[in-house]
Amino acid sequence: LIVTLFTIITLIGSFNARSSKITSYDLKLENKTLNTPLNIVMVSDIHLGNLIKNSRLERLVNEINDLNPDIVLLAGDIIDSDINPFIDNNMAEEFSKINSKYGTFAALGNHDFLTKSEDKIVELLKENSVTVLRDDKVLVNDSFYIIGRDDSSVDRLSDIKRKSLGEITKDIDKSKPLIAIDHNPKDINDSLDAEIDLQVSGHTHKGQIVPGNLITNSIFEVDYGYLKKDSLNVIVSSGYGTWGPPVRIGSRSEIVKIRLN
Repeated sequence: LIVTLFTIITLIGSFNARSSKITSYDLKLENKTLNTPLNIVMVSDIHLGNLIKNSRLERLVNEINDLNPDIVLLAGDIIDSDINPFIDNNMAEEFSKINSKYGTFAALGNHDFLTKSEDKIVELLKENSVTVLRDDKVLVNDSFYIIGRDDSSVDRLSDIKRKSLGEITKDIDKSKPLIAIDHNPKDINDSLDAEIDLQVSGHTHKGQIVPGNLITNSIFEVDYGYLKKDSLNVIVSSGYGTWGPPVRIGSRSEIVKIRLN
């Protein structure tokens, strides 16, 4: 009986990890206007490496393209923690096949910094049509800003100090919508203070395996899903890939679709 139960749980956990769901949000920004509604597709925590390989990445790209995005945001932990499989299997090339009106923008997560090869990651992604924003911002279509923050772990995992969000946004036109990519959702009050309209994050995996969700829920103000805090909208994804065992129990592999009005 125990063996049967364990087998069933493992099969369910494997399905949850490998079969992604689409989670949709429809948001209306306060006091901000967009020229046209924006269809954003956001993915976090792909964890490319020895376990999550090209075939899964190819499937992800197809799933993103099926959603017909205006813009694609990658919210960190693109690589698991070793850059070699990413290079050896030419995984970066797959990102060039993403189709969207305004392109693909990314911020780095703690696992990207654990590779100790973040500059190489940025270079390979740039060669394949992904703009990695490292404590930087870009005005898209003269209509809205995308702001990408280095993960909060950058201070201890590299010799670079993370800029404050206030510093990154000090000279931008805040009458336009501000969308921030910050891998770890712990600093949402920074986004609130900087008048960010939408923050997208990952990192938590929604605990990945129960009762991990109880831990993430106790640590973060929002560890999964949607939070509205004054004028700030925060969306935290459970992530596409997995860390450690390719199993999810009580969470599911996810692609996030956000319609912004």
